[in-house]
Amino acid sequence: MNQREARRLAVLEQVSSKKMSQKRASELLGLSISRLKALVRDYRENGARAAVHGNVGRAPHNAITVEVKERVVELYRSRYHDFNLSHFHEKLVEEHHLDISRPSVHRILSEYKIASPRKHRRKKRHHRRNPRSRAGELVQLDASQHDWFELGIDYHAHGAIDDATGRVLGLYFDEQELTNAYFEVLLQINDDTGLPLEFYTDKRGCFRINSKEDEPTLEEQLSGLTEPQTQFGRALDELGIDLIYANTPQATGRIERLWGTFQDRVIKEMRLEGIKSPKDANEWSPYYLEKYNKQFERPALDSEIAYLPKMPKKELELILCHQEKRVLDAGLSFSYKTNIFVMPTQIKAQPKQIITVLESPRFGIKAKLKIGGKTVVVVPNQLQSRPIIEAVCSVSKHTQDINVRRQEYGRMGKAASPWKYFEF
Repeated sequence: MNQREARRLAVLEQVSSKKMSQKRASELLGLSISRLKALVRDYRENGARAAVHGNVGRAPHNAITVEVKERVVELYRSRYHDFNLSHFHEKLVEEHHLDISRPSVHRILSEYKIASPRKHRRKKRHHRRNPRSRAGELVQLDASQHDWFELGIDYHAHGAIDDATGRVLGLYFDEQELTNAYFEVLLQINDDTGLPLEFYTDKRGCFRINSKEDEPTLEEQLSGLTEPQTQFGRALDELGIDLIYANTPQATGRIERLWGTFQDRVIKEMRLEGIKSPKDANEWSPYYLEKYNKQFERPALDSEIAYLPKMPKKELELILCHQEKRVLDAGLSFSYKTNIFVMPTQIKAQPKQIITVLESPRFGIKAKLKIGGKTVVVVPNQLQSRPIIEAVCSVSKHTQDINVRRQEYGRMGKAASPWKYFEF
């Protein structure tokens, strides 16, 4: 009997012996007069048991059976040993169809002395920037180096998250943090929602040239740029998208927290799917993001959408690639990365014409040039060496006659030369 029940028993004793009025007793116990009378009658018939609730010692109708508890513990120890409790509870419901609440999972594991693998430490407080009001205004972009496939080798996951909604717009795995990997993320964003108005990134070399010795090219200077551009910056300029640089990791806190969540969840999900390579992970990631966003995406403060209209994929690929300028020689060929390429014969290009070389893992090497005021993209032919061009010169009839005479008499000496006997 607990303290509350002992107090109720003492009041019932005084009411039964008429040492306390029913009105006073009802006020002390917080009961109505009719309920107090019922308790007094029960006390006179059953004694101290009247002060104890009738359900004490009785198993609840919705109690979790021992078999279910043992099943939960077995699954956690054998398959989900390093899952956090929320993630483990989701798997119990989705994969094993166990109708059990998250607090119950925590309570069951606590009974078996199993603690959550996540360590909850007091974190240093930082001023939190308010999210943008519209979806598509600002997207945070970053990469995370981690042993994503549990092979003892670090790979890089490239991702993007909408600042207003927390929607993960793209996820791409590669061996290193590369510009081409970020281009793949941008292609995913375009397929999903359309590109945003601004990107928010750190100051890595993929996004910004940090060396003070580098100067903008002549073409960049003529276009009004005072600093040299990376391939990523050049692509965003073509698309009309602004690029904002963060000064601290805390400034891009939303995507930094996302990496913490993904390093906890995505690794386990890929383990269950048997994924051990970036190629397999990139094929699987769109299906996972669809499921993740349904669970964690939140509505924006403003219902208006700020995303740009979706672009045709082929057109966007020609922008999201590596680009360099070249000048065609007399044979309409150019060099690129120690290789020689020549323009197709059906293309009416001109010697000394400036072209743009496009390179991407998606389409290889292409050349972009203007012909007749129109921009044309072609696939150049690769050669083993530069073509030999024979010079063609126009010679007058007088010069031809002189050359004939020189060939006929020139080796016979001055005496045989017809010029010796020339008369006016």
